[in-house]
Amino acid sequence: LAATACRHEQRPADVLDAETMTNFLSDLYLVEGCYAVESQYRFDAASPEVLSACNSLIEKYHITLEGVERSFDYYSRHPEEYEAIMKEVSARIESLSDSGGEDLPECL
Repeated sequence: LAATACRHEQRPADVLDAETMTNFLSDLYLVEGCYAVESQYRFDAASPEVLSACNSLIEKYHITLEGVERSFDYYSRHPEEYEAIMKEVSARIESLSDSGGEDLPECL
């Protein structure tokens, strides 16, 4: 029991590595921000372009919806790794915000 409790779980091949997860989450949060501004989080008020943005991200990162779910599941079981990812995501979003919006990407 002690040997298995201390052993570090290997990240499965179908789980995004930390850098890719950081990039994916940064992009996802920017898309979510665009969605919130456009629709006030009302699904029925969002444009087709915004609704398809998440699918575009999935294609951009060559993953599936199941792969995204497995990645979130993996990192939820590895809080130290997830915390490091989220710190980097926050820093990236804050950096974009600090630029006064000049460096913000187009929503779509």
